[in-house]
Amino acid sequence: MSKKKVILLIFGLFFTLVTFLYFRRPIITGKLTQQTIYLSILNSFHIKDKHAEACFMLIDDDSGPGIFKIRDICERVGVKATFAVVPAFLDSTRCDSLRKWQQEGYGIALHSYDHGRWKDWTKEEVESDIDRSLLFLRDRGFETDRINLVVTPGFNNTRAIRSAIASKGMKMVMGANIVNPDTTTFQMGRLFVRKDTEMGDVLKILMKTNAEKGFIIFGSHSSICNDFSADKMEKCIQLAKKVELRQIVF
Repeated sequence: MSKKKVILLIFGLFFTLVTFLYFRRPIITGKLTQQTIYLSILNSFHIKDKHAEACFMLIDDDSGPGIFKIRDICERVGVKATFAVVPAFLDSTRCDSLRKWQQEGYGIALHSYDHGRWKDWTKEEVESDIDRSLLFLRDRGFETDRINLVVTPGFNNTRAIRSAIASKGMKMVMGANIVNPDTTTFQMGRLFVRKDTEMGDVLKILMKTNAEKGFIIFGSHSSICNDFSADKMEKCIQLAKKVELRQIVF
């Protein structure tokens, strides 16, 4: 084969790949980050579940005092959140409340035992931390067999973290600004709702999520007062319901 034909072949393959990635790209929200780029490329090759439907969920991090704000929002708008729990942060009141809410259909996810620096840890250390968190919750009456989601602390995503979570048969959520193709992906991103969140932008994202039968995760830090807006979160959920996204709980 001549050099010219080789160049044309390489160009053709490159053009085909770029075109494929363009039309298969997931919905990216907010600024591009290394994790967002990584996950968007990975999800471009994801084979979408034929039963996929447009849906959303809410994950609130850290299990601090703000969980009661989230609970109030959920009760007003008729949804159920998932709480990413850090056992070392829990007092008896919040622990008892979360256990009761889990029994009512709210979700519980893991968020490390004490918000440690997983990015510096080995697979075995991460696995041990997951086991420690599960044991803590199990000893306090939580239904740990229903816990199948890990929200990585600090939005970290390393090979050791991925391997540890996969070994436990769980899914992971990190900090990529992305709408997931469906609920079956192993690594998932989310849209954080903050005080500066623009509702017009959210509506556009939700409408596209509905059209492409995507899966959007709203994220929040309800216990960080300068970051969290109960009003914006409630409006986001109302918009998601308005554009007919189905609410789910992990």
